[in-house]
Amino acid sequence: MNAEIYNYIDANLAKMTGTLSELVAIPSVRGKAVPGKPYGEECARVLEKMLSIASSFGFKTENHKNRVGTIDLYPEGEPTLGILCHLDVVPAGSGWRTPPFSMFMSGGKLYGRGTMDDKGPAVCVLYAMKAIKDCGINLSQNVRFIVGTDEENGSSDLAWYKKQAKLPPRVFTPDGSYPVINIEKGMIRGEVTAKCTPNGTKSVLSAEGGTVINAVPESATAEVIGFSDVELALAAKNAGVTSLVSFKKAAAGRTIISVTGKSAHASTPAEGKNAVTALCALLGRLYGDDDSTVMFRKLSTLFPYGETDGKSLKIAASDEKSGALTEVLSILSYSKGVLTGRFDVRFPLCRTVDKIKSGLKSAFSAKDMELTDFSGVEPHETDAESDFVKTLNKVYSDVTGARSGCIAIGGGTYVHDIEGGVAFGAEFPGEDCKIHSAGEFISVDRLKQNAKIFAEAIIRLCK
Repeated sequence: MNAEIYNYIDANLAKMTGTLSELVAIPSVRGKAVPGKPYGEECARVLEKMLSIASSFGFKTENHKNRVGTIDLYPEGEPTLGILCHLDVVPAGSGWRTPPFSMFMSGGKLYGRGTMDDKGPAVCVLYAMKAIKDCGINLSQNVRFIVGTDEENGSSDLAWYKKQAKLPPRVFTPDGSYPVINIEKGMIRGEVTAKCTPNGTKSVLSAEGGTVINAVPESATAEVIGFSDVELALAAKNAGVTSLVSFKKAAAGRTIISVTGKSAHASTPAEGKNAVTALCALLGRLYGDDDSTVMFRKLSTLFPYGETDGKSLKIAASDEKSGALTEVLSILSYSKGVLTGRFDVRFPLCRTVDKIKSGLKSAFSAKDMELTDFSGVEPHETDAESDFVKTLNKVYSDVTGARSGCIAIGGGTYVHDIEGGVAFGAEFPGEDCKIHSAGEFISVDRLKQNAKIFAEAIIRLCK
């Protein structure tokens, strides 16, 4: 390990935090496309800022139509290593104690949207390259740092770039966690619909819940008519959701049902409490005089409250490498007899998109429901025994002193569609840096440590 490099990074910490502050200050949430700026003004602005900083460091840079930027360690030579980060971010959302787009330091932590996902890691990569350059470390192979601006909305930036240029044969992204993520489950997003004739005096009038498809919904509501307090309380009890539910009387025999659950990422749904499936379980245990309660009963048999493995949909699967399938009914809308539910499925290596789709269609059809929208991507795996992966694991253990190894995740990283790609950092095991949440942060110590890890990886892979 190179002490000169490490000392350089330590000495340039203030500059690193300054660069990160400049990037965080640009609210690079995807906006309305304008001529020459496909992801809006702010995404183009953050890309130009990053390339300007990299150019001032003496690197060869190129802006590819305000979609992707490239930063080469050397001005000549085809790169054999690619490092991939994104500069776009999710919306700030609510709950921040500090301005999300004005980086704030407290207690050794740097707070702001994008500090960990992915602007902080991008700064670490940039300064790792700068350390190698300024310390005069001569490598035999070139490195290309690729910065995109649409990862949070489907990675169309990367898909476009791959059509314009050939990616290096080895690619890693610090868009995940350590040690090395070499397996990512397949992902399916879909929509189920159903209809009924809501003409009863005891009926479900409306229902809704959830806001995003890739999260366990934390709240849901419904309006019903004609049911007594006793009927409602008994339905909640039989559904096992009494502690999550509250009732409010409205005019003309109507009742508002509110369910409060607990949010979690769709890749780890067992960590949450699904307010939508809890509501469906309750509504399905009411007995009305039209088909509305029957329809919710059918939906609840497919997505029972507390179940996240797809057993009732008959799509459950698991393998030793990638773990078990997970599913989430994440968005619900019902009004005037028309029900729409949106769901998220993460599935292991032992299944394919087509097999899961076939199972879903059969399960929905048996309950008089229809699969009306569907998209999916296959699982991703890179050989854990490849020299590339072994080198990254060795770098991690050597620099940190921690145990290394490969892991599988249910989420997707920026390399999901890149053959041979892996995620390498930047979040450390056991840490929660509030990615996509209020209070997102990276610690100052981790900022330095990531830069050292990336510099060491570059040197060993390209020496």
